Amino acid sequence: MLWLTELTGGNENDEKNKWMIVNIMVGIVFMILGNYMHKVKQNYTVGIKIPWTLDSEENWNRTHRLASWLWILSGVVFLINGILQLGWLLVAILMVSVLVPIVYSFVLYKKGI
Repeated sequence: MLWLTELTGGNENDEKNKWMIVNIMVGIVFMILGNYMHKVKQNYTVGIKIPWTLDSEENWNRTHRLASWLWILSGVVFLINGILQLGWLLVAILMVSVLVPIVYSFVLYKKGI
């Protein structure tokens, strides 16, 4: 984290500047991962690996398509949060990014997909 101090100039707003940079970097990573998530083929190594996505290729594809859009949107919200710096928003973003695809996948499983 020393390099973050160098980037921010060493003033009294170091903590805010560090969190801004971290939010922006995490947002970029989320957008990159979201961009590739819908292209991931069904496997046991990468992706949303829950029993019902591994059981059905259609469930896998639909779940990852939704997760892809959610992760890209989450990345944009992370970028915005770099300026707003709301702690609760970080938790909300992560919970939505993880729980919504899992619930969606389970609903698809119950429908027989």
